[in-house]
Amino acid sequence: MTIRQTGEDAYFAASNSAKGFYSYYPQCFDAARVGHVYAVKGGPGTGQSRFMRDVAEYAQHLGWRCEYIYCSSDPSSLDGVILTSVTEERCIALLDATAPHVYEPSRPGVREDIINLGMFWDIEILASRGEEIEALGRQKSAAYRQAYRYLAGAGEMCRTMDELAEPFIKREAIRRFAARLMRDIPREDSYRAMPALMRSLGMLGDVVMDTYFAKASHLCLIDDCHGTAQYLLSDIGELALEKRLSVRISHDPLLPERLDGIFLCGSKTAFAIAPKESCPYAHRVISMRRFVQTAKMKSVKKTLLYADRMRRAMLGGALETMDAVKKAHFQVEQLYISAMDFSAKEAFTADFCRRVFGGEDSALPG
Repeated sequence: MTIRQTGEDAYFAASNSAKGFYSYYPQCFDAARVGHVYAVKGGPGTGQSRFMRDVAEYAQHLGWRCEYIYCSSDPSSLDGVILTSVTEERCIALLDATAPHVYEPSRPGVREDIINLGMFWDIEILASRGEEIEALGRQKSAAYRQAYRYLAGAGEMCRTMDELAEPFIKREAIRRFAARLMRDIPREDSYRAMPALMRSLGMLGDVVMDTYFAKASHLCLIDDCHGTAQYLLSDIGELALEKRLSVRISHDPLLPERLDGIFLCGSKTAFAIAPKESCPYAHRVISMRRFVQTAKMKSVKKTLLYADRMRRAMLGGALETMDAVKKAHFQVEQLYISAMDFSAKEAFTADFCRRVFGGEDSALPG
């Protein structure tokens, strides 16, 4: 696991999971919050991520608040940005609307506009490399299918381990402990639960964005024991609902039904499953060992160890296979890059920024 320090309000809105590609786009770009959406379309290497970053940096220069949503497969690339004005009267979003997170406007021209970066590529150049692009596309799809089979196997092993451990977990004691943790958190009247995933399993391995850690005034790292952390986080989530708190929810990238982190926005309190050894931020450690009757688990210990070895092997296989995805992906990117007129795209970006935000040319990136 690698913790990335971006200095941004950064998270994921999708994951490569045991269920395949799992998207939280509808919740993240909810119309109740985001007034206008720009769906950015184009091929790999056409500069969707660069376009969104340039627009976000322009808006940030004018005082807008920016949330950076990274790609779960390639955490070095953006999937979207959410931009909120200084007065909070405007909230707009730009998102990558290409596969696998295809986004089709429901009210085109009213709430959504389509940005087509394909207008800056040379069709003849791409047509001349068509067979190569198609072959790489097949390689990439095959590698993804294999990776998802591994992830499905890892997910099944996790569920097996949960079933084996469940009779020995002190669920009521966990509920009481969650209530104590939340006891001094004051009630609010602004309940909102927004998905904001900390982790991704993709081309760069197991990556954690540090936003929950960096933003927290009170950071609690949960030292898991036989899957008990998921119950603690679930109980904290239910209590946050009762107290009407505004929260960010981090779903486990492998098993979306589980949580691996919660950020209480009002009190800036974070609870997260993460190794304390690699966390550079001040934190308190919560050990879950006390909530497991480990002395009584001798009858299932051997089976648990075997299932955990299988889980690790399956997860390792998925991440190794993602390396084949990465190779094919970046080869396709280079082919599209060779066909792009980036000068024209950058001029379009500058014009787009002026039209949407106003401001002066000095705010333009670069």
